Amino acid sequence: MKQNKRFLWNDSKIIECINEVIEALKLKTMPTHTEMYEVYGDYRLSNAISKHGGTKKFSELLGLPIKNCESQLGEYYEIICGNEIEDKLGYCCEKTKPRHPYDILVGKCVKVDVKVAKIYRTPAGSEFHSFNLEKTHQTCDIFVCYCLNNDLQIIKTLVIPSVVLSGNNQLSVGETSRYDKYIDAWHLVSEYYEFMQHSI
Repeated sequence: MKQNKRFLWNDSKIIECINEVIEALKLKTMPTHTEMYEVYGDYRLSNAISKHGGTKKFSELLGLPIKNCESQLGEYYEIICGNEIEDKLGYCCEKTKPRHPYDILVGKCVKVDVKVAKIYRTPAGSEFHSFNLEKTHQTCDIFVCYCLNNDLQIIKTLVIPSVVLSGNNQLSVGETSRYDKYIDAWHLVSEYYEFMQHSI
């Protein structure tokens, strides 16, 4: 049933496509991005869902439970990141295999690692996002960190050069943060790409 649907997305069109996936795969839960890809052959539907309110919104509209899987959440936002880079900057993105030291190779030269964190509220009432960078000596050029609310919607996206975080294996971002200057700083990907091209 693979086909490449190209049209302007809205809630009714998204619901129509979700129902097609459910019917094709005989599902009783909200389809995962992998299942949407299995039916349509691309990630346009999952990307549209993210941009129009998120998975929780459409699962509630359709009365469908969501499969709980943190690894799927991370993989989903790797796809979102690749789509954003291709849409905003026009570079081809290659998604790497699991356990690779970074998640996306941009333009065959810029290494991007994608991090996702849900909001955490302390007993005192303050809120922040905490990202596990996994290692103090980073193996990527740029971190793209998605700060999510409890509905899995994006609050802000940080595009941070890895050199800024050198020596840290954890990144904590409050409601206001010194890292806010990197919000939607997608131009940094272009700057790294241009530098790499002139270095070859």
